[in-house]
Amino acid sequence: MESIAKLITALATLAWPIVFAVLLVKFYAPIKALIETALARKFTIKVAGNELTMEEVSKQQIDALSDLQSKVAELEKRLGGATQEALGTAPASGKRILWVDDDPKNNSFLVASLENRGARVDTALATDEGVAMFRRSHYDVVISDMGRPEGEKAGIDLARAIKQLSPSTPIYIFCGRWAATNLRDEALAAGVTQITASGTTLARFLLT
Repeated sequence: MESIAKLITALATLAWPIVFAVLLVKFYAPIKALIETALARKFTIKVAGNELTMEEVSKQQIDALSDLQSKVAELEKRLGGATQEALGTAPASGKRILWVDDDPKNNSFLVASLENRGARVDTALATDEGVAMFRRSHYDVVISDMGRPEGEKAGIDLARAIKQLSPSTPIYIFCGRWAATNLRDEALAAGVTQITASGTTLARFLLT
């Protein structure tokens, strides 16, 4: 009996590695994917309803910080250090904003900032969708990028369509530096209120 008990104990001891090996084989694929995701830094967080990778979060934070630093330096140069009042912004409480961009993840932190100040931000991915949403609901402000798959001047096309529906609605285009410089006159002629490549400047337009 004693030998049988020892045999059972030995088998039980050997069973754990076998069970572990079976589980490892069974769950190899998801474990491998998890490890690869970790190594590639593809963990995501949700910001303003969008899933962002850590790389995307880092890039937006770096861009926002760099932009803010340049604006603060510009204000300090102009006002001799009296920047506190210049940086003060009014709350966006109650504003309804329509933001049209085919890649809304790029604006996640700006959207979160506006929502934290009391604004409601709805997003559309294309001009037709944005115009349809504007027809259904009243928006205080419209924001658009410039180029989308539908056209390199989609933001200007959107502005013309919105102005036909509501001539008094402010429209801002938030785009790359090239478009902000080279398409500025055409955008303003189409009824765009302001065009900028700076997130800080856009926030100032919206919060004052």
